[in-house]
Amino acid sequence: MRILITVDPEIPVPPSGYGGIERIVSSLSKEFAKRGHEVFLLANPKSTEESAVKIFGWKGASSVKNRDIRINAFQLKTVVKEIKPDVIHSFSRLLYLYPTLLTTKIMVVQSYQREISKYSTKLANFIGGKKIQFTACGAHMFKKFTGKKKWHAIHNFTDTDFFTDDATVSKEYLFWLGRIENIKGTKEAIHVALETNQQLIIAGNIEKRHQPYFLNAVKPHLSNPLIKYVGLVDDEQKLKWFRGAKAFLFPIKWEEPFGIVMAESMACGTPVIALNRGSVNEVIENGVNGYKVETISEIIASISKINEIDREKVRKDAENRFSIEVIAAKYLGLFGKIVR
Repeated sequence: MRILITVDPEIPVPPSGYGGIERIVSSLSKEFAKRGHEVFLLANPKSTEESAVKIFGWKGASSVKNRDIRINAFQLKTVVKEIKPDVIHSFSRLLYLYPTLLTTKIMVVQSYQREISKYSTKLANFIGGKKIQFTACGAHMFKKFTGKKKWHAIHNFTDTDFFTDDATVSKEYLFWLGRIENIKGTKEAIHVALETNQQLIIAGNIEKRHQPYFLNAVKPHLSNPLIKYVGLVDDEQKLKWFRGAKAFLFPIKWEEPFGIVMAESMACGTPVIALNRGSVNEVIENGVNGYKVETISEIIASISKINEIDREKVRKDAENRFSIEVIAAKYLGLFGKIVR
């Protein structure tokens, strides 16, 4: 197949820094190409993704300015006319697709990694008809929508070749990783550690707007030898902390779309203990790869059951459900179905 992948213009593919969606697009592009498909990319002009047959740089630099949205929408139509893809896999603005949906028969898959607008998807569905399908990284994201035959839950993935367990490393502490803010449950993770007398390693970034939360909810506990903040970490450091953890704590307080840290933890054989919000119900199977619970008190109670979980089974579950090979195959299966 000839697959055109689009991603918003702000960050290049692959990203030089974090770049969540851009990382996903880069890995999918590589895997699609490895399986013999031709991949074209419409992205930031500084993109250097080597697996793409050709990269088209967006002419409009912003995904929110109306003028740039119009420019990019008609640029997409021009690119489609030039390369004649079998399918467009869009991770970019839905608005970019309207001229193409109105004037061509190209099949489109619109993929969501964040909150979905019910109004915009309803309008796109009306314009695109049978030509458009939707995916989300968690089924919970579209559970209230009608017309679910057009919706497909395809989770995110992690690099299961990089994130692996090391049986020679002793498992000594609890681990928390993420953006340090209230909805991510950093304070709650600290409470769990103190109540269970376990060491807690905290890793992650602190955005300027969340500095007051860090100063009030986290910093006062750093004088306690049980609580250690190690700052922002790269992949090598994440691997180290995951491998040495007894369990990964995920006490989220919002409907997180997926939570890639859960897949990373599981790939390292480390069970996840999480509050049952967002995609947690789709990811965690009690007693197999962790525990999903309803309260912080239940997280505390689950700490004593960590050793009942087989880390090899946790790792195997991650390979079976969250490897790039498995997720890419799901996307390709959907593409093949709608193109036929």
